[in-house]
Amino acid sequence: MGKDRKPKKKRQTTGKWSINIKNTVPYFQAVGLSAVIAFLFYRSIWGMAVAVAVIPFWLRLWKNEQAAKRKSVLLLEFKEYMMMIVASLQTGYSLERAIKQSEIEIKKLYPNGSVILPYVHVMNQKIAMNIQLEKAFMDFAQAVNLEEAISLADIISFAKRSGGDYGKNIRETAIKIEENLAIKQEIETITTEKRLELKVMCVMPMGILAYITLTSSSFIAPLYGNIIGITLMSVCLVAYGLLIMLGRRIIEINV
Repeated sequence: MGKDRKPKKKRQTTGKWSINIKNTVPYFQAVGLSAVIAFLFYRSIWGMAVAVAVIPFWLRLWKNEQAAKRKSVLLLEFKEYMMMIVASLQTGYSLERAIKQSEIEIKKLYPNGSVILPYVHVMNQKIAMNIQLEKAFMDFAQAVNLEEAISLADIISFAKRSGGDYGKNIRETAIKIEENLAIKQEIETITTEKRLELKVMCVMPMGILAYITLTSSSFIAPLYGNIIGITLMSVCLVAYGLLIMLGRRIIEINV
């Protein structure tokens, strides 16, 4: 009897742990950055009370950067998905079948996982449940929160209502959107070097301050332990943060 029992499968928790650790990394980075700022700008444990204000600032920068990366990946995948729909329409598929077939192609193109695939799958499930295609596509567009997807959803809704050769209208619109996405990707490629330069420039002031602290601490000693010095360093810290935000805004180009 004991031999017939199947061994229990071990629970796989590695994925969950890796996700949790990944989510906590920016918090550790923020705390470490606060400690560095407290030492460099105030040289006092009490400086942590001021430096702790850096934590929400750092987390906001990190979240914005992650959101920008996700949107960039989502745009690329939407472009591929849209051109798959166009290719299926050109072979004579109906729009419903083209959308369904494109989900299969997305799985083949991104076997290791895709950002857009869950949204596409939900849309196809809605269509299978006899929900109107234009409504399902609009829900999909609002879920991915891309202007290009919403524009295409509007065209699909209009084309389905007006009738006629809506496949041609959708193809033409999709090609125009694809050209716009190609321009966005080209701009992102061009500004990649500038983004790297901005990151280096953001680190440089703290690097210089750390170098002076380690090599010629007496040179900046008057800036610590008195009201004037603390006020001056606080103003410099605020200006430092504002300039970082200004630099990030300068390299953001919207098309």
